[in-house]
Amino acid sequence: MAEKYKLLMDMDIGDDIDDAIALYAAMERGFDLIGVTTVFRNTADRAKMAKKLVTLYGKGYENTPVYAGFGVPMAEPAKEYGHVIHYTEDAENYAPDGVDPDAAADFIIKACRTYGKELCVIAIGPFTNMARVIEKDPEALNLCGRVCIMGGAYYKQYADWNVMCDVEAADLMFRTLDNLECIGADVTHLCKAESALYDALVNYTGDDPARKYLTEMCGLWRKDRPAAPLLLHDPLVVYYAEDPSVCGTESITAVVLTDGFARGMTVNVNAYGKMWMNESAYAGYPMKKCRAAKTVDLEAFNRRILADYT
Repeated sequence: MAEKYKLLMDMDIGDDIDDAIALYAAMERGFDLIGVTTVFRNTADRAKMAKKLVTLYGKGYENTPVYAGFGVPMAEPAKEYGHVIHYTEDAENYAPDGVDPDAAADFIIKACRTYGKELCVIAIGPFTNMARVIEKDPEALNLCGRVCIMGGAYYKQYADWNVMCDVEAADLMFRTLDNLECIGADVTHLCKAESALYDALVNYTGDDPARKYLTEMCGLWRKDRPAAPLLLHDPLVVYYAEDPSVCGTESITAVVLTDGFARGMTVNVNAYGKMWMNESAYAGYPMKKCRAAKTVDLEAFNRRILADYT
């Protein structure tokens, strides 16, 4: 196993169910969870759900700070949104520690500057908070040991959801950070929950309050998306943060396309292989290196996550 980092999780909990599963997994794996921030649209509602889950889990995690971050993508006007799909009314009783997006950014900056290389930031939603942190303090995220993201697609090229939700934010992040470790959707789409895990998550009947709440959220997600497979996009990042050997990675240069019909695609320049024929397209681009997952050890991943839920 790799060194256990202090963990800060930035997430869009409340739409697909995998964010909630990832947060539970981080606690189950015993990470020193120093905080959670939420991103994209209804961030205050998302923060209440995260606060409820960490509070019900207990064992010290009830003291985890939770901040509602930026809900509006960088290039879009503010607008009103309905509740996220597995929001529960009783989450109103679990107020986050802050609902000012700038306070969330300041919390991330302070964590990076306080813990430095001991800290791993996991970003498993759109990257608006990451970009706003960079705008406020361009050095902060580079001070931490790792920034592990779920987003992009590097070997089967297409525009992934987390990048598409705020393309400008993703572009700024890829242009700035030196410590990005990217688990792309082309890899996470391979991580479909096995039947035993699905049953353990959706049909839990025990007394553990956090598990009961997670099952309640799973039920709301299933009701809203009855035909959707249970894909473990975000949990894979948690298990990768604990033990990078669960994924095969390599160093690449990735560029986010910000316009045209391929807007939002993360181009793996190394895989493209024709940069020398189109050098002008990359003029002025910092061409930062990152690590990208190319493969996943599904047997090891499934074994570990099943052990945490059964």
